[in-house]
Amino acid sequence: MIYNNQLNYFALRSILLTVFIIIICIGVKAQAFTASRLLDIAAVPKPKFESYISKQNFISQGSDYKGDTIVREFKYRSHSKGGKKDSIDRSLTYFATKEDFSFVFVTLSANEGKRILKELKKDGFFCNNEKDSVTANCLLYQHNDFTVLVSQKPVDTLIEYSFLIKKQPLPKPKEIKFAEDLTAFTSHEYLRFYFGEQNVKTDIYYLSDTQIGKCTVLFPNTGRQAVFLWKDEMNNNLLSKIYIGGQLRTGSAVDYGQNIAENLWQLKSGVHPGMSLYTLRLLNDAAFNFYGGNNAKTGMVLTDSTGKLNFKKENIILSCMNCSDNGFLRKTVINSDEALEAERILFVHTIIIETDVNKKQLN
Repeated sequence: MIYNNQLNYFALRSILLTVFIIIICIGVKAQAFTASRLLDIAAVPKPKFESYISKQNFISQGSDYKGDTIVREFKYRSHSKGGKKDSIDRSLTYFATKEDFSFVFVTLSANEGKRILKELKKDGFFCNNEKDSVTANCLLYQHNDFTVLVSQKPVDTLIEYSFLIKKQPLPKPKEIKFAEDLTAFTSHEYLRFYFGEQNVKTDIYYLSDTQIGKCTVLFPNTGRQAVFLWKDEMNNNLLSKIYIGGQLRTGSAVDYGQNIAENLWQLKSGVHPGMSLYTLRLLNDAAFNFYGGNNAKTGMVLTDSTGKLNFKKENIILSCMNCSDNGFLRKTVINSDEALEAERILFVHTIIIETDVNKKQLN
C-alpha cells in the first residue's frame, strides 16, 4: 500500500513538473518575436490594429501626422521570463493612410533580427539583390501579398534591425472592371500571387529603338494583355506605367507569330484599344492634337490637349492605316479634326496609364 502511494506521489510530481516546464516554455515563446508573429500583426484589420498590439505588450508613445499619413509610436514593455527580465529594446512605428497601413518593427538584438530574417526566407520570402547586402542600405523581401523592407545599422555597441512590413490590400475579382483597377498591383509578386504563375510573365519592353525596360506581362498574347513597367526594376516593384493594347512591343511578342485578339480592357472614361479617331473625338467633346510622322512620338496625343478626357493621366497612342504619304510623314503635329476631314483611318493602338510611384506605394 505504501509502495503504491509512493508511486502515485512520484507520478503526480512528474506530471506537475512536465506541466510547469510546458508553461515556462509557452511563456518564453510568447515573449520571443518571430517572423510569423510580425506577419500576424500585419494581417490585422486596420481598425483593430492598436487594440491588437496593446495585447502584444506595446505601449503608445504618442502620434503625429505627415501629410495624409498618421504616424504612431509604440514601445515594447518587457516581461520577465524564467526569472530573468527580457532586456531587449524593441519599438514599433505605425503608418496609416485612408487606404491601408504598414509598420516598422525595430529590435536592438542582432540575434533576434537575424533569426527573424532567417524565418522569413524559410517561409518563402525572396530578395532579388540579397547579394548586395554588404553595400545596400536596405533589402526588399517579397512573398505573396506581403513585403518586408529590412535594414540594419550600428547603435553604440549594438546592431539595430529594422523591418518595414506591409500586407498589400488587393481588390476582389468583381472589383476589377476597368484598366485603372490594375494599378492596385504595384509589384510583379502581387500579380503572380493574385492571377497565378501561368498568367504572369517577366519580359522586356521596347520603349524606343534604343531603350528597353524590364516589365511584367499579364495574360500575355491574349485579349486581356496588360504590360506593367517598374520603377524598381531590380525587385520588379513600384509600379511606373501600365500599357494596354494588343500588339505591344514586348520581347516575347517578337517571336509570337499569331494574331492577338483585340484588347478587352477599357478605361473608366470609355476609351479602349481599337476605338476609332472619330469616336475618340466625340468622347472628348473637343478637338485635340497628336504627333505626326515627323516626330519620334508619332501617333501620341499631346498631353496638354483639352476636353473631357485627361490625356496627361491617360496617354493615348494612335495608329493609322492610310498615313504613308508625305502629307502625314512631314507634319510634326496634326489636329484631330483635320485628320478626320482628310479621311485618315486612325484608331487607338495603345493606352498608357501613368501612376504616381511616391504617393501610395509605401514600400
